[in-house]
Amino acid sequence: MLSALLTIAHPALADDIVVPAQVEVAVDPATGEAAGKKKDKDKDGKGKGKDKDKDKDKDKDKDKDKDKDKDKDDGVTKIAGFTVEPYVSPGGGVQVDTSGDTAITAGADVGVIYTKKKIEGNLYVGGAYITGEGVSGYDVHLGNTLGYRADNWGIGGGLAITYNGQTNTETGEDILAPALGAQIPVDMKVGPKEYYAIAGVTPAWYFDDARKPDPGEVPLGDEFEWRVGAGLKIGDFKAEIGYATLYTSAGTYSTPVLTVGYNP
Repeated sequence: MLSALLTIAHPALADDIVVPAQVEVAVDPATGEAAGKKKDKDKDGKGKGKDKDKDKDKDKDKDKDKDKDKDKDDGVTKIAGFTVEPYVSPGGGVQVDTSGDTAITAGADVGVIYTKKKIEGNLYVGGAYITGEGVSGYDVHLGNTLGYRADNWGIGGGLAITYNGQTNTETGEDILAPALGAQIPVDMKVGPKEYYAIAGVTPAWYFDDARKPDPGEVPLGDEFEWRVGAGLKIGDFKAEIGYATLYTSAGTYSTPVLTVGYNP
């Protein structure tokens, strides 16, 4: 009607008037909002969610860096969740056989003690030399023990591969023929880690018939050792004193032993 009136009043004006087209806007019945706005909100929500995920990842990375820095600050090395402490442990004693002859033993172990909560293990390699009037011998070994260590007691066992022998230096004959063997050490400790008593046994089997004992000579295996002792740990230093008896095909050996250790 307005267009018609303008055409009559001034025909030129009618051509310049543009009537806006009708635009249909879809409305979401659930929210009452335009669908476009919902999409925008969804986009914003997804964007914010991605930002939150990125922030969480950054926080995790920061926590990992903090843990690494903490380990470095404490001077602690961790492998696969285990705290690893290297050590060196020299020791020695006096070996007395059934005939009363004596010999000096000296040696050392180096290794790592690894712990995780109440689990404690010891991976080590070492050697010893025996010398005395008319006798000399040696022992090299590689082993690992694993056990449970509570606040006031602990128990553990393991496996060691050994190669050892003893020779009569006067006759040149073997007292204990050089042989490769397997040892199964089992130990129990009573007391806290700073001071404790220890008792254990180690049966061994050798891959050489010359090391096989006669029936009844050895309680278990080809060789058998039992031991008792006590230990004291102060800071990075540890000392153990003990007494061991070893049953072999060549006789029985009794040895008071003193060992010291250092965890750098």
